[in-house]
Amino acid sequence: MADVLWRDTALTPKIFILDARAVFPLALWLFHWAWWTAGLALAAILVLYLVQRTGMTPIACFRAIRVACMGRRRETRNTENQWRKRCRWQ
Repeated sequence: MADVLWRDTALTPKIFILDARAVFPLALWLFHWAWWTAGLALAAILVLYLVQRTGMTPIACFRAIRVACMGRRRETRNTENQWRKRCRWQ
């Protein structure tokens, strides 16, 4: 059976145990060497690691936080038209 080279292309890239997206805060620190950027990079890497441990991607975590802050109710065209009539928007 031939090796299939593309079978792992859907997996997220990892560097050791960290998601590869955790390299970007480290790159920020490498471009601006300061104690506060080192702390910021380590905090961001820690947050990304904890998000990874929950089984979520950073994008899915951002969406979950947005839903928690904004609520589950979403405006639709019907309610938008009602609001426009109430506010006399043209």
